[in-house]
Amino acid sequence: MNDAGRSRSSLFLMEMIVTILFFSLAAAVCVKCFVSAHMMGKETYELNHAIAIATGYAEVMRGTAGDIDSIMEVFPYAIKGDDSYIMLFYDEEFNPCEAERAVYAGDVTLTPNGAVQNMHIKIVRADDASVIYELDATKYMNSARG
Repeated sequence: MNDAGRSRSSLFLMEMIVTILFFSLAAAVCVKCFVSAHMMGKETYELNHAIAIATGYAEVMRGTAGDIDSIMEVFPYAIKGDDSYIMLFYDEEFNPCEAERAVYAGDVTLTPNGAVQNMHIKIVRADDASVIYELDATKYMNSARG
């Protein structure tokens, strides 16, 4: 009877070890799912804001004269590079900020092409310059309207 008791104890202990191992693996899978969901949510947050900002730049170009100066009137916090380039900086909540605190940046490049003004907009992460969203927009420059 003594050997039978030890046998049952060791069998019970092995079952407990297998059960703990199984639940540990299940917990690891659940944690991985939660981390993946969090990262996906952050990427979606960035993409949604980047799309809204890039679309805003394109709408301003289409609704104004379409040159850098008219865009600078709407976005006074932008930094003008030359007559065809501006850069804008945003914090972690996509609020405009100065370059030192920037988490995201928006690059806007205008390229005249005859009667057409092309705009290339790129929203990037400031730390590694990885592109979040890019948008190309075009405006017909009617000389009678400006």
